[in-house]
Amino acid sequence: MKHKLKTIIIASAASALAFSALAQDTSDARTEGVDYSHGQIPDAGHTNRLKDTAKASDVIGMTVKNDQGQKLGKVEDLALDVESGRIVQVIISTGGFMGMDKTFTAVPPGALRCDAGQKMLRLDASLERFNAAPKFDDSKWDEATQSNQVVEAYGYYDQQPYFVANQDEAGAADTDRTLARTLPHNMDGSINTTGARTMDTAHNVKIASDIEATNNVLMTRNADGTWTHHYYPANSNWSTLGYVQKASKIMGTAVNNLQGEKLGEVDNLVVDLSAGRIVAVIVSTGDYLGMDDELSAMPPTAFRFNDEHDTLQLDTTKDRLARSPHFQSGQWPDFSQSGYSGGVYHAYNVEPYFNSDATNAPDNTAGIIRDRDNNTLTPLDQGNSPADIDTTAQIRNAIIAADGMSINGKKVKIVTMNGRVTLRGPVNSSDEKRQIGDIADRIAQSDNVDNQLEVTLNTTSTLN
Repeated sequence: MKHKLKTIIIASAASALAFSALAQDTSDARTEGVDYSHGQIPDAGHTNRLKDTAKASDVIGMTVKNDQGQKLGKVEDLALDVESGRIVQVIISTGGFMGMDKTFTAVPPGALRCDAGQKMLRLDASLERFNAAPKFDDSKWDEATQSNQVVEAYGYYDQQPYFVANQDEAGAADTDRTLARTLPHNMDGSINTTGARTMDTAHNVKIASDIEATNNVLMTRNADGTWTHHYYPANSNWSTLGYVQKASKIMGTAVNNLQGEKLGEVDNLVVDLSAGRIVAVIVSTGDYLGMDDELSAMPPTAFRFNDEHDTLQLDTTKDRLARSPHFQSGQWPDFSQSGYSGGVYHAYNVEPYFNSDATNAPDNTAGIIRDRDNNTLTPLDQGNSPADIDTTAQIRNAIIAADGMSINGKKVKIVTMNGRVTLRGPVNSSDEKRQIGDIADRIAQSDNVDNQLEVTLNTTSTLN
């Protein structure tokens, strides 16, 4: 972070120290040999349920209005920290003609409300207050997403940044700290001595400088343009703002496993705007799994960017990926159901940030949601016992590994409930139906298998 040094040296030094705790190099947060089983967010807490879940591609472009019905702009993009599973900011664009001369404003996600009926977002801010908010320079993305800039945007809307210590941890406001807060500050945070008390100017500047040098400082901008300084003991816990990237740019990013094999690329992201969270990263894994048009849901905190930030890395194998939640692109599951989304997290040994009664997720709870009539078993009827889940996984793996299996064969529905297996869906031939049935008989015993597979004359599916 760079500040222009145009004022007294002591004042400028105090300003630089004010942001030093916030402007850590994101590379410092990287660790080698990451244990993904500890992927939970340190300050997460648990919410009771998922609220405003939506595809990131649907949120981008949404109209934003205030409570008076005045249009403030539209969502230009989302600033995301994938590795921490966070929506850092919502970037709102205003004005412009054919994409030119737009004005951008960064708003913390918690300040926005989803108006599902109107398919828009609401922000509790007058048009005048919104227009006076700090502007976001989209052309200088790296600079605009630094900690101090993000803190300023949060403070303007009276929101607590998730990556700093809780404000309740602030130290007592003793005489010196009170005096330091009363000193006027320039827009860049440096102390403005011209407005300080004339008889104490030098003494006051030294006090403020000493305080800022020995404490973490969170500066928030008030609506009238003044600044409030919150001082935290130097040993208080601060989280780190990680690598922040546009949602639109993350979509399309390559995803590899740790062996360098390409699993697919990011198709979309599921976000929970009111919680400021990324619920899941959706990766197109069909080519890797040999299952056409297949998408896999994965917890964001299971990923790490490579050093160049052009590839996401995931510690998984083909077998594990096949057992984890996946679905066809035209049949998205309901991610607002905490049981389903919880299964996505547990499949990768990651603790959900929300409450979930799911203890594990069988691979075909992944949402091949067909046959909705009440008399038909679906993947959602899958038993949750470890034995049922293991049986389903073993059958699925054996089918995928079988020679000559068609795409239809690899995608059949496997439902195990209390040890009894039901096979459903289309296959390409009687031989394939028999082959899949034999696999299930071998694993679950023939008396426990109900083979309801249907032979189709569809010739569009090709053999692998």
